[in-house]
Parts: sequence; C-alpha cells; structure tokens
Amino acid sequence: MAQAVQFNNEQEAKFWKQAFIILSAFILILMPALSHYYGMTGDEWLQLEYGQHIWDYFFHGDMQALDYTNRNAQYAQQELYGGLFDFSMNILHHWFPSVAILTLRHFFNSIFGAAFMVFTGLLGYRLSRKWSVGFIALLFIFLSPRIFGESMNNPKDIPFATGFAMGMYFLVAMLQDFPNKLWKNALGLAIGWGIAFGIRAAGGLLLGAYFVLFIGLFYFTHKAFSEMLMANNNKLLKKFILFFVGAVLVGYIIGLLCWPWGLQSPISNPIESLKGMTNRVTNIRVLFEGSYRMAADMPWYYEFKWMIISNPLIIIFAFIAFLALILRAYKKYGTFAVALVVFSAFFPIVYMIYKHSTVYDTWRHVFFVYSYWAIGAAMGLDLIADFIRGNIKRWAPIGIAFIGLIPVMIWMVHSHPNQTVYFNELVGGAKGAYGYYDLDYYQNSGKQAADWIKAHGKHAPGKRIFVRSNMSSIGLYYEKDTNLIHGDYGRYTDRSHLDWDYYIAYPRYTPAEIMQNDKWILSNTVHRVEVDGVPLCVVVERKSLAGIDAFDAYQKKDYATAVQKYAEYLKTDTTDEYVYANYAIALASTGQIDAGLAALQKAFELDPEQPQYLELQAEFYKAKGDMQGYQTMMQKAQALAAQQQEETE
Repeated sequence: MAQAVQFNNEQEAKFWKQAFIILSAFILILMPALSHYYGMTGDEWLQLEYGQHIWDYFFHGDMQALDYTNRNAQYAQQELYGGLFDFSMNILHHWFPSVAILTLRHFFNSIFGAAFMVFTGLLGYRLSRKWSVGFIALLFIFLSPRIFGESMNNPKDIPFATGFAMGMYFLVAMLQDFPNKLWKNALGLAIGWGIAFGIRAAGGLLLGAYFVLFIGLFYFTHKAFSEMLMANNNKLLKKFILFFVGAVLVGYIIGLLCWPWGLQSPISNPIESLKGMTNRVTNIRVLFEGSYRMAADMPWYYEFKWMIISNPLIIIFAFIAFLALILRAYKKYGTFAVALVVFSAFFPIVYMIYKHSTVYDTWRHVFFVYSYWAIGAAMGLDLIADFIRGNIKRWAPIGIAFIGLIPVMIWMVHSHPNQTVYFNELVGGAKGAYGYYDLDYYQNSGKQAADWIKAHGKHAPGKRIFVRSNMSSIGLYYEKDTNLIHGDYGRYTDRSHLDWDYYIAYPRYTPAEIMQNDKWILSNTVHRVEVDGVPLCVVVERKSLAGIDAFDAYQKKDYATAVQKYAEYLKTDTTDEYVYANYAIALASTGQIDAGLAALQKAFELDPEQPQYLELQAEFYKAKGDMQGYQTMMQKAQALAAQQQEETE
C-alpha cells in the first residue's frame, strides 16, 4: 500500500510537486505578513473574554467559563464552545504582553487559515493521486476571497476548518500509506482531530463520525487493503486499530485540555454540546435577497446560495463540471475519492437543512466543506482536460484556472483588506449585492476607519478624542493610544444624543431600500471605507452638541426646549430619522401638528421600513380631526406591516 500513489510521468509529477511546495511557502509567508491590516470581528470581544475566563478558571479558580446564564444574551451557551484558540492566545498574550492582543490573534489566525489551504491542496493530491490537482485545489482556495479574508480574523470557523481538513488528510494518508508511516499519520490525525474538537466539540464529533465512515468505505473499495488487514491472524488489523484509537484519544484529550465545561464531564458534556449546537437559536435579523428576515426563518437554500454567489465563478463552474462528469470521475479517481468529495461537500449542509438549523452571517459556519468544493473543482478541470488532445492537455487545467482567476486576483489586491465582502458576477459584485445581502457583517472595516481617525482626527488642547461606533469594542483599536484617543460602543439609533467627537457607522440593519437606492448618506461624513464604490463604514465628525440637550429636554417632557434644540441640531444633521421622529413628537406636543407631520414624513423617507412612522402620522391626523387622513395613514401602515410579515415567512 505504501506504493499506491503512482504517476505516469515522473518529471511532470516532480514539477507540480515543486510548484505546490513553492505556492504553499508563499501562502504561509504572505498571510501572516498581511494579518495586521485586518480588523477585529463582531464576536471577537466575546472570544477575548472567553479566553480570559478560561485563564481565570485554571489559574484563579473562577467559575465563569462553566456557565453564562448570568450574562446577557450575547454570551448564551458560550460554554458549549471549545477554548483551544482563545485560551492559547490568552496564554501567549500573558507571555508577550507588549504585543497587542488583536495583532497576536490575527497573526496566528492567519497561520491557521494558511494551513487550512495547504491541507486542502494536500488532500486533493491524495485523493486524485496527481500533484497538479492538489496544486489547483490549493490555488482555488487561496484565491477564494472570503476564505482568504476571514482567515485573518475569524477565530472559530477558520481554525475549526483547519482541524477538519488536517484530520481528513491524515486519515486518507494513514489508509493509503498503511502499514508504513503509522506514527506520523496517526500523530497528524490526532492533532487535526484535537484542533477541530477543541474549537467546536460538535463539529469535532462530526469529524470523528467521518473517520469511521471513510475507514469503512476504504476497506470495502480497496481489496488489497482489506486483505492485508485480514492476513497473518489479523496482526495488521490490530495494529491499525491501536494506532487509530490512540490517535482519537490523544486528539480528544487535546480538545478537552482547554475546555473547562467539557472537563466537568468528558463524555456527556461534549454530547450535550452537539445537541445544543444543532438546535441553537440566535435569532437576529439577516439581510438576504433584498429584505430582512429572522435567522430562524431563512429559506432552505440559504447556505448554498451564499456559496454560489460569493465565490469565484471559475470554481463554481469547475465544481459543477465535476458533478456532471461524475461517472468519469469514478473511473479516474476511484469510488473512495469521489464519494468522499461529494459526501463531504454536501452532507453537512443537507443535514442542517433537515434539522432546520438556524443559519446567519453568510456561510461562515460551513467553511470546512469548502475544501471539497475546491478539490472537486480541481478534479473537474482535470476531467475536462481529458477531452483535449495533444500536449496542451497537460497545461489546460492550470491555464483555465489562471485565466478564470485573473479578475479575482485583481479584485483581491484592489480591495485589500476587505476581501470578505466579495461577490461574483452573478449578483454584480459587491455593488450589485449592496442592499440585498450583508456586506461587512463581521465589521472588518472598523480598523481602517479607526486608523483614519488616528491619523486625521482633530485634537482639542488638553482633551482626548472620543470615538463611538455601532461596531463592537471599537476602543480596542486605541488601547495603546489612550492618552490621546479612546473609544466606546454607541447604538446607531442613539448617536445624536451621545457624547463623541467622531462616530464610526456601518450600515448593518439600515433599511434595504435605502441602500439599494444608494441613499445611505450621513451628514458630516469625513471618510468612507468602501469597496466597488459602496460604503462598508463611514466616519462622521460631530458638528453640534444640540442633539444631547434636545434629547435631555425630550426625556423630561420639556417639549418647547426640545423643539428649539432639535431645530438647532437639524441645521447640522439632516440624515437621522430618530431625531426627526422625536422632533415630530415634540412639535405636536407644543401644538405644531402640521410641522410634526412634515418631520415624520422626513423620518419615513430616511427609513421607509418603519410602519410606526405612518402610525404616528395617523395619530397626528386624528388629533387634527382629519379622519380621512387618519384612515389613509393607518391603511398604509397596516399594508407595510403585512408586507414585512409576508417577506419573513
């Protein structure tokens, strides 16, 4: 079995192997070097705290890491996640406190991402027995913009995908190389399985099920392997079982060591984690196909569509070609290889559909299946080349891949470091997707805005610059500049009456219609972070403090003062619908109903998805004694509410 991988052309195989090594080295150097350009994700503050809680558990006896029911909803069931990455990064930060925690995390996150890509390519080589296929699979996943971008700062989905790809590679290597290299392959399998289990116990258990399934498939599809195991009184079978079970146990221990909740009950708690993750509900609003829907009510094809519209078309088309040529693939690569690729590419998503799992935030939860899309796509090009005659046949797959990826490569360089908002031509790129699908849902662009303020913010003598944002934990970007600048979270709806010098806003949950018509424009914007001409976030400079006084008077029901102050504030900011709504109520409360109606109309123009503004107008008409106006507005409000309800069902 050690000689199972054979090539018809040794020179060609050597060339592609060297090309694979060179590309792998390039990726492993490039990605960590670029990692410091990327911002923190919307969940990273939570991962930072979780890592610290695990540290406190082991070194101070604190029990927070075991139970988050005493925290708000954002912490819900955090204990169900493994702590391998977060705890490891916390340890390193204690060892090297001078290195910013985000810089440290993103550096190692990028290494995981690079390893995910390399092991995808290696698995492609193992399954196809061709280095050229492995090279193309590696090239495909490296030049998949979303995978590239999220490899820098996604601390859950990318490390998990790395462990999954690594575990599957070493399983296949163990089967193909048997009985040789058992120690090496078993150790690799243990580490891969340990990483996957240590990040997401539920996903790690899925990988364990894959191990059993594909060992059985290899046994029944490779006669030489099965005969070898059964020969000599099953001596080799016992050896294989010993090494495999040993690797799984070592990996299980690796995963548990950084997971306090799992350590409490090493058998039952991982099973509870699997149940909890399968049925977990984080019911947030998600922008999909031009309207907001609740995450629990997404259509069954949500993940499939996201994968199809947000990856390079050449990869999608090549993967479809692989499926179309599946019978030729069986003949060329064998039942085991093809079944592994097809099953692994589809089963997790199909299972999620069957279980009605809650899905949100694009397709990041299933990044680990993308290995098999990239491998299948590489096989698809290899199969297409079989229809080409002459020497060009050897170079056709890589030629097609490079030509198809040229626009993607140009876009990735031009849009750096915002590769995570890539959309392909099916939806017209990021510009076509704006207002129809979430763009920078993970808040990567916040760092670019924060850095702009560092460079261009105006300092008042003796006063620090105060930055607020509707992005999470914006203050972490200024942890080394706190004597000059500091930051904090501030709700988008509250921005007019909060204290700040600069406000960083990103348009998540902004009315879809406003974005679709390119009307998301905030007064006093001094900087835009954009891709393809559409804003990912903006920096707003404070021009008036009257909004603070106005809201204070409004809260105290001092409507006369509120009217005066809101009127003053609106001279500097005409793009805040919440200001107009409060202003309208204050106007109506001082007898200026017609002016209030005009203000409400302005609020509705800024947010045409709020039936409440129509209902308020109806009440104003009723207060005037205009029952016709009241009925008209109530009908409009009810029709809009019914339409929104229909869109979410």
